Amino acid sequence: MTPPDPSAPIIEPVRMTVRVRRNIEDAFDIFTRDIGSWWPLDRFSFDTERSRELHLEPFEGGRFYERYRDGVEHDNGRVLRWEPPRLVAYAWRHDDWSEATEVEVKFIAEQPKLTRVELEHRAWERLGVEGANWRDMYNNGWPTVIRCFASFAGVA
Repeated sequence: MTPPDPSAPIIEPVRMTVRVRRNIEDAFDIFTRDIGSWWPLDRFSFDTERSRELHLEPFEGGRFYERYRDGVEHDNGRVLRWEPPRLVAYAWRHDDWSEATEVEVKFIAEQPKLTRVELEHRAWERLGVEGANWRDMYNNGWPTVIRCFASFAGVA
């Protein structure tokens, strides 16, 4: 991986927050281990026609990948931090990108059965001059993805 250009302007991360009616352990497990149950693969996949499953392996260095109907797998990223039930972070790389961005998801227990989930998608400056455009595109997509998670987990 090429180190980031220190002269590149910082691009504001995409940030989303949602609250779900789950304890922190359940919220973490639903987001990570059950990601294939709630992620809208019909709209957010590298191949919506072939997509069948989405997996996030539960350990640092684990794969974040899609499996298509024909068994072919597509790597979307790697788990960077795995700290259940409080944090998961992973690298996210679009096929058109030369570098990966980072997604960090924090889980904060506000009550025994109420968890705040904070998502930050950052490091857009690694994508060079197109970073801000990609950031804006993902800023339009993440709300749908997070709503699907919240709906599946039980929106508060």
